[in-house]
Amino acid sequence: MKNRAAPRCALITGASQGLGRAIADECAARGMDLFLVALPGSRLPEVAESITSERKVGVDWLEVDLTHDGALDRLTAALDRSGFETDLLVNNAGITSIGLFGESSLSRHESVIRLNVLALVHLTHRLIPTLRSRKAAYVLNVASLGAFFPMVTLPVYSATKSFVLTFSLALREELRQSVVVGTLCPNTIRTDRTVNEYVDRLPLVCRQACLTPSEIARAGIDGLLRGQAIIIPGLINKLVRAVGPFVPRSLVTGVVRRLWGGFDREVNGAAAQF
Repeated sequence: MKNRAAPRCALITGASQGLGRAIADECAARGMDLFLVALPGSRLPEVAESITSERKVGVDWLEVDLTHDGALDRLTAALDRSGFETDLLVNNAGITSIGLFGESSLSRHESVIRLNVLALVHLTHRLIPTLRSRKAAYVLNVASLGAFFPMVTLPVYSATKSFVLTFSLALREELRQSVVVGTLCPNTIRTDRTVNEYVDRLPLVCRQACLTPSEIARAGIDGLLRGQAIIIPGLINKLVRAVGPFVPRSLVTGVVRRLWGGFDREVNGAAAQF
């Protein structure tokens, strides 16, 4: 990749907690001004105030559900009012639907598709003209290590992340002259106590593959600025990705079922990131 200027203004979705909050902190620590997006009632104003106070950067925000009609118009209007010049778009907002496909409601699966796929595509399409106009521009789409595997108990979620990965790789080629596009593919993220308690009972190698939001955020931004197409944080996860194509699919799905088959009962739909 040719030497490019670092981004100055990052628009981050799903920024009120977990990985999104960690990416916001990471970008602010590098001197970027931020525009944060999250659901209404997610305490986003407090997050923005905390980052502003600690990092001394400009932080604007909007609480909006990106799956609702008119959400992009509201976001575009807010960006215009603030004069925010996006040169880094981080599509992080996403949800899971954990459990056997036939035992989960169709509306739950549709919600995953609307946010993980449609909202990401819509926002990216809306901002492409803006990004192309910048001297240096970047897009970081958050997928998952599950994008590479059929995930039993996570069939719709893993399929949406496979879409994100494939979409991002194609978009990278289309925009290669003007925008750097990278895809972040983490394993399970230690986002809260419930997830941590479950992960801590897994075999040692699995525990070591599950990183904190801060570790993943740092790896994601570092990889994007180096021009990486696919960013997989953690050596174990890189090895899993490398050997995956050579392992029989029946073995992969069996391991996934054994390790994560009980996850839905314990987290009860919590928004864990895979």
